[in-house]
Amino acid sequence: MMFHRRQQGVSFLMKVLVTGAAGFIGMHTVIRLLNDGHEVIGLDNLNDYYDVNLKRARLTHIGAPNQFSFCEGDLADNDAVTELFQSHRPQVVINLAAQAGVRYSLENPHSYIQANVLGFTNILKPAVITMLKISSFRAPRLFTG
Repeated sequence: MMFHRRQQGVSFLMKVLVTGAAGFIGMHTVIRLLNDGHEVIGLDNLNDYYDVNLKRARLTHIGAPNQFSFCEGDLADNDAVTELFQSHRPQVVINLAAQAGVRYSLENPHSYIQANVLGFTNILKPAVITMLKISSFRAPRLFTG
């Protein structure tokens, strides 16, 4: 998972924003990026759909205080997302944030749309403005019922 920026034949590692960084897949993605030498900004809203203590433990497990910074925030908050992009200036976005759970989405459709649709939309505007590379992944179980 090597992202490089090329400038006159020289390759540089990138500053990567990983949303959903406190999730299982997010944590492992962050660790891999850090091991590859990238600077990583993690974003997660730490909602209580899954155990928040488990999410905090994952963030502690990541370590790497010089290469990793964590921001607690919600992608549905457009102002916060804009501020995050302005202050950290990521070059790549890996969007793993999502409200999980098919049953939950049926019981709470507005919450699901807020997190998954509005949240992703809020990433697109600053990313397009700065011409970022965007990767968006979703666990297959989010699409099956």
